Amino acid sequence: MIKILCVFAFAFVLFLYSCTKHIEELPPAETKVIGHRGSGKTAISNYQENTYISVKNAFQKLHGAEVDVQCSKDGTIWLFHDADLPDNKQGLLCVPGSSDEELIKFANRDTLFTLTKLEEIFVLMTQMENTPFLSLDVKGHFPNKCFESDNAPTGYFDAMVKSLGNLLDKYNLQDYLMVETDYQYFLDEMSKNEPQIDYYLLGYDNFKNVKEVAIKKGYDGISYNFKDSDLSKDDIVNARENGLRVQLWTLYNEDDFEYAIKLGADFLQTGNVELGKKYIKK
Repeated sequence: MIKILCVFAFAFVLFLYSCTKHIEELPPAETKVIGHRGSGKTAISNYQENTYISVKNAFQKLHGAEVDVQCSKDGTIWLFHDADLPDNKQGLLCVPGSSDEELIKFANRDTLFTLTKLEEIFVLMTQMENTPFLSLDVKGHFPNKCFESDNAPTGYFDAMVKSLGNLLDKYNLQDYLMVETDYQYFLDEMSKNEPQIDYYLLGYDNFKNVKEVAIKKGYDGISYNFKDSDLSKDDIVNARENGLRVQLWTLYNEDDFEYAIKLGADFLQTGNVELGKKYIKK
């Protein structure tokens, strides 16, 4: 009887081990620099953030770009950061509450403002001699009555999963695309359909907690606030020992770069393209 129980216990342990995700320590990071919000809308940049021209500039000078994305009522993914559309006089609250036609008319009425579709960026990526990296920061917080609650419902994220999947089927850029957000529902649903993409859990503070959630959920990495004073090199080393890549945001000056490079992250998001280009050459 004891022998049978021991055999059963051993088999049960093997079963649990087989159900646990195998974690492999990553090799030392080859740090890459990408343009935060396409590196627009800063005192350093003359470009509007999250636009075709700003992203193209980042692609040409850095390893890639990070952009913010939202989905319209028609299921089209647009580059845009804020919950509110700027200087709104047409009654449009937000990108998710607007049709593509309304958004195009809205952008066309102001020569100083433009909106860019994610598909335009995908086309640009296919035209580059060296395909750049692109990190998509998926927005879902709209405290402006765009939705019934401040956070977008699951249906909104489902529509974005479908739209992004269609774009990837068309352009096959999975190896160069990353997705980052603190909306775990989107990461979970998207990763079911596109496991080849790297998925990053976004965090603002408490790196250890973010790391634990990312490991538990089986994500590929963490996108994290570089300005968190508690962040240390040991945190990043430990994350990579647990198979997690790390993106840090946002670097603007030489002190930022000097410190961040020593941390050993995989990607550094900068709002200063020219300075980022300088450190790439180093």
